[in-house]
Amino acid sequence: MFHYRASGVFVPVFYILVTCRTGDSYWDMIHCVVQATDQQIEPAEIVCDFESGLVNALQTQFANAIILGCLFHLKQTLRRAMKRYAIPDEECQIPMTIGVLDTLAVMEHGQVRKGMKWAKREVKPRCAVAGLTYSTEKWGRIGTTLAWLDQYTNEVWNVFGLNNALIARTNNPLERFNRELNSRFPRPHPSMATFVTVINTLSSE
Repeated sequence: MFHYRASGVFVPVFYILVTCRTGDSYWDMIHCVVQATDQQIEPAEIVCDFESGLVNALQTQFANAIILGCLFHLKQTLRRAMKRYAIPDEECQIPMTIGVLDTLAVMEHGQVRKGMKWAKREVKPRCAVAGLTYSTEKWGRIGTTLAWLDQYTNEVWNVFGLNNALIARTNNPLERFNRELNSRFPRPHPSMATFVTVINTLSSE
């Protein structure tokens, strides 16, 4: 998806299907985009999913661009990690509410480590207020979920010090397009034929 400055709108341009998500496949994917644009593409900002291979490929291909992990995908990824520990849905919603995990993305970089500990401690009293049983053993292991962020530099997922207009301009359209795309599919994990049909329909609109 590209931001067309002349009209101020975001336009989906490339839909790329891959059989695996490795560093090499991401590098090849980005390289194909560069070649398809006659090597004229020089993005100032790039927002992407939280895949270390993808982030590394983008940083290699576009060394001068600001690479930001999409905040929408950050929450999605953290929620999937919590579900791996079989934490009930009601408890998963607690750290996903405004003022818990999302604060990590806006605090000063030097305070992030303390912020992770605070976010983890904040879950128990909020569960009590909501009348939920706190899964002590499961939350005791959840530290590895937050440690998952260590594979990325703070600049990738923390937006402290960045212009608010940049954050809104890059994150909001991606969230909206994700919602619209998913709403077009009759069920999760559609067939290839359904996927192509939906993409063709969106492209013609």
